[in-house]
Amino acid sequence: MDITIKDIGEFSKKYNSNSINKIIENAITNNGLENTMLNREIIIENQPVFNIELPESTRYDQKDSYKCWIFAGFNLIKYNMAKNLNIDVKDLQLSSNYISFFDRLEKANALYNQIIELENVDFDYLEKYKIWEYVGEETGYWEFFKSIVLKYGLVPYTYMPDTKESINVNRITTIYTEKVSKDIIKLITLKNKNTDKQELENEVKKYLSENYNILSKILGEPPKNFDFEYKDKENRYHIYKNMKPIEFRDKFLTLNLEDFVNIGNIPKHNKEYNKIYKRNNYKHLGEMKLLNLPIHYLKDLAIQQLKDGIPVYMGIYVMQFRNKKSGILDTRLFDYDNILGIQSLTKEEGLNIGKIKMHHFMSITGVHLIDEKPIRWKIEDSYGDKEKVNGCYVMNDNYFDKYVFDVIINKKYLPNEFIELLQQQPITYIDEVF
Repeated sequence: MDITIKDIGEFSKKYNSNSINKIIENAITNNGLENTMLNREIIIENQPVFNIELPESTRYDQKDSYKCWIFAGFNLIKYNMAKNLNIDVKDLQLSSNYISFFDRLEKANALYNQIIELENVDFDYLEKYKIWEYVGEETGYWEFFKSIVLKYGLVPYTYMPDTKESINVNRITTIYTEKVSKDIIKLITLKNKNTDKQELENEVKKYLSENYNILSKILGEPPKNFDFEYKDKENRYHIYKNMKPIEFRDKFLTLNLEDFVNIGNIPKHNKEYNKIYKRNNYKHLGEMKLLNLPIHYLKDLAIQQLKDGIPVYMGIYVMQFRNKKSGILDTRLFDYDNILGIQSLTKEEGLNIGKIKMHHFMSITGVHLIDEKPIRWKIEDSYGDKEKVNGCYVMNDNYFDKYVFDVIINKKYLPNEFIELLQQQPITYIDEVF
């Protein structure tokens, strides 16, 4: 069916038959959608007060680095590390540059190895199964963060600080993606010539050495050891000579990252509750697995963890119903329905057509309960403290229902029935994050 000029005339006549439409038109065109539709009462309702709240900390600022997945990981572990260091949590800063360096190196290696192991290296097959998706991207998940920390340790910020390119990753991503992609083409060519596996692996070792060289020049070479110096809360001086990143982790991080599991809420047409799903086309250091449960379980588990003073790493969609100035996340914040006649997608609808998806990671550091039921949540972001409420969102519980997709929870908070579910064989999927 085509739109005719007659149709346009009828649309216009109907639009102008209601004088309110012109009033709304003038308001929006002069003030913008957000200012016109913002519900002041919702902002007032969501006060930044929480009866369960972790001590205030210094906000990380990821700038244009896309490292929310790293900073959410730091937020989860920093209280534990600050306690063991006997310093104020505000004084603990860890190096995201260090984590990112090895993540990029490991991503490339994982892809090289996948190409070697694949029987089919036809380009149509590789494209269909998204074999090299995100090869050079600064993107990650809890599993990536955990795996890098467990393999390479941690470094205080001052021992591998940010560089010019580490906080604005577009250039390094473009260059590095080009390099790794060229390597893949070479590997495919060699495979098509029936090259011996050992020779392929030797070729990969050469690529990795080149990648280390490139990353070191751009991000700085990671320290193998360092003299760690600091003063504690009592102003006592400490120094640890020739400390390795793994030793730093082992001495000051006493949370076992292996104890934390991914609990999700993905009400999608092809995802059942009480099942474990595994992402297949991420052959990184660790498997991406998620136990899919109804949303109220995620809240209950998050509250238990917060009560023990441990933040909750969280995956979320924050492109709608947010106001950075006030720091409010609430599905009632903008009145699209009454003013524009638009009904927003449900969580299931949005997931089914790919219009709602997890794209950002933050930390839950507080919750306000009334009669043990959550009313609002304190959400620590990683964009400094100039916006929102000192860099934190106040998230109404209705936003948790609709836009939170997963939380990282220590297994000790899971009831036995969920522990048993974790033992089941994961269902593998390919073409999506969740």
